[in-house]
Amino acid sequence: MRTITVLRAAGHTDPGLQRDVNEDRFHFDVARGLFAVVDGVGGQAAGGKAADVALSMLRTRLERETGPTVERVREAITIANNEIHRVASLRPEWSGMACVLTVAVVEDGRAVIGHVGDTRLYKLCDDRIEKITRDHSPVGEREDASEISELEAMHHPRRNEVYRDVGSELHEPADTDFIDLHEIPFEADAALLVCSDGLTDVVESASINDIVHRFGGQPQQVVHALIDAANDAGGKDNVTVVYVEGERFAPVRAESRRNHRAERSARGSRERAGASEGSGGGVPATIGKTTWVRQALGVAGPPTRQPRWGAVEPQRRVKKIVQVALVALLAAVTALALHQWRPSWPLPVPARIAPLGSSASVLVVQPTDSIAAALDRAGPGSTVLVEPGEYRERVVLRSGVRVVSRVPRAATIRLPGTASERDPAVVAAGISGAELVGFRIVGDAATPLGTGLLVKNAELSVVDIEMTGAVTVAIDLDDPDNLNGGSARVAVIASDIHDNPGAALAIRAGASPRIAHNVFLRNGLSERARAALIIEPGAQPRFFGNVFHGITAKVFGVLTDEVRTALVRDNWFPDDRDPRPAVPTAPRGRQSR
Repeated sequence: MRTITVLRAAGHTDPGLQRDVNEDRFHFDVARGLFAVVDGVGGQAAGGKAADVALSMLRTRLERETGPTVERVREAITIANNEIHRVASLRPEWSGMACVLTVAVVEDGRAVIGHVGDTRLYKLCDDRIEKITRDHSPVGEREDASEISELEAMHHPRRNEVYRDVGSELHEPADTDFIDLHEIPFEADAALLVCSDGLTDVVESASINDIVHRFGGQPQQVVHALIDAANDAGGKDNVTVVYVEGERFAPVRAESRRNHRAERSARGSRERAGASEGSGGGVPATIGKTTWVRQALGVAGPPTRQPRWGAVEPQRRVKKIVQVALVALLAAVTALALHQWRPSWPLPVPARIAPLGSSASVLVVQPTDSIAAALDRAGPGSTVLVEPGEYRERVVLRSGVRVVSRVPRAATIRLPGTASERDPAVVAAGISGAELVGFRIVGDAATPLGTGLLVKNAELSVVDIEMTGAVTVAIDLDDPDNLNGGSARVAVIASDIHDNPGAALAIRAGASPRIAHNVFLRNGLSERARAALIIEPGAQPRFFGNVFHGITAKVFGVLTDEVRTALVRDNWFPDDRDPRPAVPTAPRGRQSR
């Protein structure tokens, strides 16, 4: 692969038409190959302050070119996160501030991308546009899973809600559920676009692609044309764009346009020649349906003569009228089909990009197939993509494999009828780098469920799970090795744990999971249940942005005073009638921007 030696870039930000304050920030440094967009969360001064702090920290670390690029990006975002969290405590008006961001480092024909939130990075090459980052939002998850269309996502009332941000809680560089990292080729004839949601909430990716290719070779014009398009579409939010292209991006586009014009001219000459050899004019003898469709759609086509109806005998005139009517009908049908389809790139599922360094293989599981069988075939870096349906089996997760319900909450896992109530439905034991996303795990009288998910000595992210009907415990988190300095990490994020006869969580001694942005409702319903939530002495959980219905802060008595104070501050206990702790009226974790 040829190393890029020349980059052209530009960036700009605009407050839009409906905001008085601009909380977006951007940076581009062609010499160092640094490109970033930051979108503040928190409103007025808070969001802008968070974005300022983030950009300053990003530049401080990334401009110090020491260590592998991947680690530089990971460290830079983590440093920015923790500094925002620290600064937020200095003034009341900064409380809860955060941001979302995307940063790219381009070097040696590669781009390393770090991403948190719903800013985006697109790659443009060969007249296509590809969304590299995935939105950390409920609506973005569903769009990426092709459950809803891009247009539906753009108009969804929850489109600005994110469940990951930079600054609202402390993180470590190794946190697996915080930063998305990607590494992609960046060829000399490619371009990258980093932008805030002020653009993508109002301008479709197909239109973005058209604008970039129209002004390719002129980065300033690309940036300003995109911002103008966002404002022309209503300018609802701050809009920020950073654009960078390789040295051959524009020449390739120009060559493609020249070839297209030459081909079109040659085709026009052939058609005119064919028309002159036909009988008395009319519709050119060699004109094809494609040309007429292009004209019907308003697409420039080869010059053609207008029919000279007076020179055509009556029988031929009728024939021509019927021919033109049929072709016009075909054009209308084609136009309707194109209007209904209008996809953005990429079309296939899944729309997610594989994590850095993975083999990126995808195994699709149909309702008649087995998730367990697919896992047996999956290697590290693979994704097991599960179609909607009901799967009666026990699932044992594997290291480095993502298991994803293509449509969130539409794939249901139940234990088979032959299983014992003591069998967990999903097991993660002694593994690392695994992920479980978007499933329902269910037990009922017909298919009893003891433990929904058993995690033991594992590194695992559990995202957007619904768990119900567990008689013993919904999620059992056990990490005895951590008592002796182990480093297993578990995160349970954006899930709904409800209507379980047993406990919602059992966090065993030694476990230190991150529990964030979940809702716990009607758990511990059975008289046999020890409690709605179990935390053993020696456990070190981190809770943030959760809603605990039917659970009071007293449940967390085994934790230290400092941890309990932070827990009460950063989570919501709507049923807690204890007047001592002051709790917020809504969880701070789930940011709506």
